[in-house]
Amino acid sequence: MDTLNQDVRYAIRTLLKNPAFTAISVLVLALGIGANTAIFSITDQVLLRVLPVKDPKQLVILRSPGPMSGRVYSDGDNAASFSYPMYKEIRDRNNIFSGVLARFSIPLSIATDESTDRASGELVSGNYFEVLGVIPALGRVFTQDDETAPGASPIVVLSYGYWKRRFGSDPGVLNKTLIVNGMPMTVVGVSRAGFQGIQVGELPDVFIPMTMKAQVTPNWDGLKNHKDYWLSIIGRLKPGLSPSQAEEAIRPIYRQILEDVAPLTGPWSSQATERYLDKRIRLQDGSGGRGILQQSTKRPLLVLMGMVGLVLLIACANVANLLMARGAARQREIAIRMALGGSRLRLVRQFLVESLVLSVAGGAVALLITIWTLGALISSIPESIGAAGLSSRLDLRLLGFNFALSVCMGLLFGLIPAFRSTRLNLERTLREQGSSVSGGTSQVRFRKGLVVCQIILTAVLLVASGLFARSLNNLKETDLGLRPQNLLEFSVSPDLNGYKPQQCVSFFDQLKTRVAGLPGVQAASAAKISILTDSNASSTMTVEGYQPQEDENTSVLHNYIGADYFTTLGVPLMLGREFRLSDTADSPKVAIVNESFVRRFFGDRPAIGGHFGFGGGNNVKTDIEIVGVVKDSKHSSVRSELRPFAYFPYSQDKDLGQITFYLRSASDSTAIAPVLRSEVQKMDPNLPVYSLKTLQTQIDESLFADRFLTFLSTCFGFLAALLAAIGLYGVMAYSVTRRTREIGIRMALGASRGNVSWLVVREVVILTSVGLVVGLPAAYASALFAESLLYGVTAKDPIVYVVAAVLLAISILLGAFLPARKAARTEPMLALRYE
Repeated sequence: MDTLNQDVRYAIRTLLKNPAFTAISVLVLALGIGANTAIFSITDQVLLRVLPVKDPKQLVILRSPGPMSGRVYSDGDNAASFSYPMYKEIRDRNNIFSGVLARFSIPLSIATDESTDRASGELVSGNYFEVLGVIPALGRVFTQDDETAPGASPIVVLSYGYWKRRFGSDPGVLNKTLIVNGMPMTVVGVSRAGFQGIQVGELPDVFIPMTMKAQVTPNWDGLKNHKDYWLSIIGRLKPGLSPSQAEEAIRPIYRQILEDVAPLTGPWSSQATERYLDKRIRLQDGSGGRGILQQSTKRPLLVLMGMVGLVLLIACANVANLLMARGAARQREIAIRMALGGSRLRLVRQFLVESLVLSVAGGAVALLITIWTLGALISSIPESIGAAGLSSRLDLRLLGFNFALSVCMGLLFGLIPAFRSTRLNLERTLREQGSSVSGGTSQVRFRKGLVVCQIILTAVLLVASGLFARSLNNLKETDLGLRPQNLLEFSVSPDLNGYKPQQCVSFFDQLKTRVAGLPGVQAASAAKISILTDSNASSTMTVEGYQPQEDENTSVLHNYIGADYFTTLGVPLMLGREFRLSDTADSPKVAIVNESFVRRFFGDRPAIGGHFGFGGGNNVKTDIEIVGVVKDSKHSSVRSELRPFAYFPYSQDKDLGQITFYLRSASDSTAIAPVLRSEVQKMDPNLPVYSLKTLQTQIDESLFADRFLTFLSTCFGFLAALLAAIGLYGVMAYSVTRRTREIGIRMALGASRGNVSWLVVREVVILTSVGLVVGLPAAYASALFAESLLYGVTAKDPIVYVVAAVLLAISILLGAFLPARKAARTEPMLALRYE
């Protein structure tokens, strides 16, 4: 231990005597380690952490892939949606799980004596907290006794974060009455600190018993309908039971449940019935909660971790190069210490300690870079993408990762330089005059090899960043089928304040008239489902005159909209008319369809005047008349494919409760934003306005993941190119110094300055060529992994590879400029006297 302390003190003294070397090494390492730690923090929070509940490894997510008949409400995984009656059957008839819970996210409007705010909520089964093993921080949580008769349990449990944020951690909140979606409900408890629900990226503020659904979603009950698929289910396996064993054990039970409910979910054809009965329960690891956010971010985060790992390897190669040069400069010192009895192993340990001191110092500086980078990244994430709750705070996991990474990097870049620097000819080195910097030829080759490795890794990063940049550009230039310029949107949900559907229609009509008359507003309309928010609704349709193939999927996307909708959004009307105020709930049912709908179901037949209806089979009433055809436009997202789409007047929606308004103005649409809130408050002071933004902002938010990936990959690519150029500069400067005498002789014999410069540039060209020959194929192999993230570009796009090669070559040549210039300016007489 004493000798180790001596090594540490000596290493610190030695590094302080070389401040330039130390500062460069620490900065290079800090950039690499800091970037890795920041990306790891996001990856850890999204992909790696388990739920803070009892025995999370026992939790499994229930899925049932296969045919469904009815309405499906999901946030990305239809197979994980179940009806409430099905949930109760699984909960009560299985003997595999120690408990089965259900939950469903809902928006809430919560009124107190002070104000009315919008909040997020979860309808949960009575055993929700019991199955998860979550205890209350205050009061009590729900029990199975709270899931009895519908409407019999008007109580809520607050999340710890909401209690702290909204009520200032006041324990007097217990037994307080809140008006939740127009329903008086009593606070009975606060959940434990740290528990934020069972889905990463969603932070429920309030938990409500499942049997209160009809009261908090007044326009939709869903508790009795077998054809309403809306619940997410999580089970807790009994101890000692594996997921595969549980799947086999529940198979006959689930088959019997399906046989019992099949008549209630049909009608089915004989083949469809068999496929329905053959459905199985699939169990997915639930230790990290529901993986909706994980599904969409897993591959991008893994790509970013891979890229930032390559940056760290390049940084390590740089520091290893610096240590090699430093070791060459210390050869005489090393030889003297060995001549005085120092063992090679002792010297290797000393050099490794120096490397570890450098890496730990780099890790310490990296923490500052991590704090800044992580804060900037997380603050840039829009609330609308479902990634709430990510933290930029440093915790023990992050500190542990930083320390472990620092130590590993110290060993990685320090081991080989330590061994190579202590492998020398003792007698020859002691005969040298002065502190030679002449290291061996093998050492120079090794350093050049490190530069080639840096070029290879940099090529991979530059190609990846180029592909993501082209993909993002393609997304930005995609024809959306509408005009987003000067278009403002905002949403209101009167149903959360107890409005009935017809009251909502009347409210929306009046509000449309008010906002359409505001100065500068050219057109105004509304839609039930806001566009480009990754939200959609679909239903099976039966079209008059179209004979589908047996078991053909005739599902059609649809939305409920107001009059002048297409004029407001700038979607061209191809045939017929738009909806009018006269299209009401009492008038004949009408629809407007897009071109894809016409091509799919009508072909060459005229669509205007055609009829269709909701549902499948021979008994469907086709009582909806097509009155217009519009151009195809993007609805769910910029990436979404064009599909058959049907639009209906929102006045004919029996479940209308919330809506998004769109306003087109003559100039800057944000100027009228404050007035909009005022207009809503005049009609209902307790109705919150939310998602007030321009449509261009919404488009930017929908492309956030692509912009995030492109920005970071570009930063990593250019940082790698900079580090590679610095590494090559160090090697070539060292090489020029070694060859000073040779250069002097060449110039004395008549070599021109151009010839001498070419000596340096030729080596650079060779190193770069070798790096590109290996790096570009490696880049292609790496790009194949990320190809699914690209849009409108493939992994073998030649333009990207050419541009990446040119940029890399330019950066490398810039790194070689100063050494070449120094070689060309060598004075022959001084060089001939050089030792």
